[in-house]
Amino acid sequence: QTAWSPDKNGGALGADNPTFHASIGWDWIPTIRGRNIGIWNDVYLSSSGPVTVENPFVRTDLPLPDTTSADVSVEVTLVNHDTSRVDGLLCGTFGDVSFSTPVSLRRSETKKIVLDPYTHAALRLKNPALWWPNGYGAQNLYDVKLWFETADQTISDVASFHIGVREMAYSELGDALKIWVNGRRFIGRGGNWGFPEANLGYRGREYDVAVRYHKDMNFTMIRNWVGQTGDEEFFDTCDRHGIMVWQDFWLANPVDGPNPDDDGMFLDNVNDFILRIRHHPSVGLYCGRNEGDPPPAIDDGIRDAVLKLHPGLHYISNSAFGVVSGGGPYRAQPIASYFRQRATPKFHSEMGMPNIVTYDSYQLMIPDSVTWPQGRMWGLHDFCLEGAQGGSSFIEQMKDLFGPIDDLKEWLSLAQWVNYQGYRAMFEAQSKYRMGLLLWMSHPAWPSFVWQTYDYYFEPTAAYFGCKKASEPLHIQWNAYSDSIEVVNYHARDAVNLTATAQLINLDGAVQWEQGITLSCPEDQTVRCFPLDYPDNLSTVYFIRLTLFQDEQLVSENFYWRGSLQAVRRLPRIDLTHSTAVAKSGDKWLIRTELENRSQHPALMIRLKVVDEGGDRLLPVIYSDNYVSLLPGEKRSISMQIADADTHGKKPTVFIEGLNIR
Repeated sequence: QTAWSPDKNGGALGADNPTFHASIGWDWIPTIRGRNIGIWNDVYLSSSGPVTVENPFVRTDLPLPDTTSADVSVEVTLVNHDTSRVDGLLCGTFGDVSFSTPVSLRRSETKKIVLDPYTHAALRLKNPALWWPNGYGAQNLYDVKLWFETADQTISDVASFHIGVREMAYSELGDALKIWVNGRRFIGRGGNWGFPEANLGYRGREYDVAVRYHKDMNFTMIRNWVGQTGDEEFFDTCDRHGIMVWQDFWLANPVDGPNPDDDGMFLDNVNDFILRIRHHPSVGLYCGRNEGDPPPAIDDGIRDAVLKLHPGLHYISNSAFGVVSGGGPYRAQPIASYFRQRATPKFHSEMGMPNIVTYDSYQLMIPDSVTWPQGRMWGLHDFCLEGAQGGSSFIEQMKDLFGPIDDLKEWLSLAQWVNYQGYRAMFEAQSKYRMGLLLWMSHPAWPSFVWQTYDYYFEPTAAYFGCKKASEPLHIQWNAYSDSIEVVNYHARDAVNLTATAQLINLDGAVQWEQGITLSCPEDQTVRCFPLDYPDNLSTVYFIRLTLFQDEQLVSENFYWRGSLQAVRRLPRIDLTHSTAVAKSGDKWLIRTELENRSQHPALMIRLKVVDEGGDRLLPVIYSDNYVSLLPGEKRSISMQIADADTHGKKPTVFIEGLNIR
């Protein structure tokens, strides 16, 4: 991988196929020394009595559209490791429900036990608390405990886990995949994960931060690309935060990944993995291969395994063709082109562009001796001029928008504008069909300049907030291709009593055109409101400001800048009025900053940064919003939250910067 091209994934080192396939090196990660060989997670021994409880599975069925009851079936395998007969009880709890059944096991016998409402009436739940994906409802989880008790009332073995009451449904009508959860259509929005971390260093805390960030961006799905993430903590965290998992198996595309030498061994691994993860309500889809079909014997074997071991879940062979689509684009595009390129109404599995980090993170990535101009070190960190990421197109967009930029810090700051508008556009362009989109990628495995929404250090870039804005359950937007205003209802139930308003505003803050409309927008619908009408007196740079009210309450707003942005670099620097309140609540710090623009000029791309009293950046932080713009006279309130453990014992405060903030 060089500053010019990422070359073939893995290069000459890609001939073998280690356990973690991406460790050979990809265009988003360098070759990992040692290929992540060795012990990478806890190793432990466990003990039991003569009978072990294995492969537990709890399935729930809802009489949809009615959700006031749920039938629970419990399946478990009991293995008698003794050389004599064992009698006892299989016991269990499901939330507040208890059940048991007598079992006799011959010597060395393995027996599958199935319990359901017909054998145990208590397994028909009344008014169950459902598990929903993020944004659709609460992530209610039930604790399940299964154990075998021998005749002398000794507990031989115990299995404990959690499950969610939810029911999946799928359709491939029209050669396009659609998904439903608990009777409501599910729209997958999120991104691909390659590795959680290049050196496999993630554990519970890191998974919680990363998946919580996805939840905060209003995302609903993560694709576990080529099955490179296998930690139990990953699936547990997705369960808690309501992020559905598109689960790939371990086959890279046919160009980058050889077929398995041993089909039987591969399918044994498939069976073991499904048995291990199938109790997680977040697991929503299985996929055989990245950008290609598995060999026929493996394809058939995976399909049979899913049908037998995880009934109710769906399997597709290919991540990019057939009932879904893929293949990018992977480089920065003009924003209108994203709307044009989504003419095919299918769930799109990969689309992305570079995502430039802030100056704070840049200083941790690049040695001072080689900081500027861009060169080989940028290529090492994946910003290659050619290849899929096409860094040259990002550089050209920067030049076209802002003109020549000679200063590193200014270039990184202005790059956030391209980050924001590009990532927002990718998701807003899904409004026509609402079939779903997964970024390539939403999560970084190492310090990178491409394909991420936050960086390796957990700093959300402007792209993060562009995604968060575009993925609102109920959203107002400008369609850059049709040049019209739309209201999109992804999953906010049927929305009535809405008022949508658009304004065209000059650089001096003067409103030059305004139009509004009242409307209703059913769930899973997009309503075209009206086209924009451009007056002759617009300035070289002007703004599109959108608001959506429901019963006089603001539910969505959006802000676009148009024209040659060289003029914004000449805006007078202003003093932004602000105040910050900081309070500790349990193990968290809650921060609220009030912003007000009392000047006669717009304040653009205002960035808030949580720091300690010495000015050092603190991470990770959940922001209600960031990279906001305020016209003259406007106010905004921004809330932030940081764990006390991440402040290193220091009281946090807020630093404010922006394009023209003094």
